[in-house]
Amino acid sequence: MEEEVNQRVVSLSFNAGRMTAEVAARAMAGFIAAEHQKLNQHAAERSDKPKHGKTTIGKLMDQDAGAEKVEIENTGLKNFDKIARKYHIDYAIKKDSGEDPPKYYLFFKARDKDVMGMAFKEYMDSVKKQKEKESMKEKIQKNKEKSKQLDMKRSRDKNRHQERSL
Repeated sequence: MEEEVNQRVVSLSFNAGRMTAEVAARAMAGFIAAEHQKLNQHAAERSDKPKHGKTTIGKLMDQDAGAEKVEIENTGLKNFDKIARKYHIDYAIKKDSGEDPPKYYLFFKARDKDVMGMAFKEYMDSVKKQKEKESMKEKIQKNKEKSKQLDMKRSRDKNRHQERSL
């Protein structure tokens, strides 16, 4: 693309030597208008491309690919969105609030079954890592509580020792 622009600039400057200022200004305006039109056309082409990731169930069904569902946990759904986009998967999440606790269902196109398997495996690995991190946080919290209890016990023992010595 740069070469095209450079060639146009060179040819325009070459022809500009023979033109009047008014003709050169019209030529530049035409060139700028053509470039804007190309940019708008590229933007329209990009917006026409299907976007992958979270969508509605209706839009998923409109793609005429059939749909499958999988029950998932509510944890880390944002992580799943990143993974689904990575694998170019269209999906929809439906919450079944009729049960306690509510269940979440993941709908995806049937033709994406194999890719979905890989993406879902990666998602489950990330959920496990997240749970491990939470358990480490819980361990740290428990150790903090134990240390506070030990500090309180030490301070009580110190106070008793001071009272006895008086």
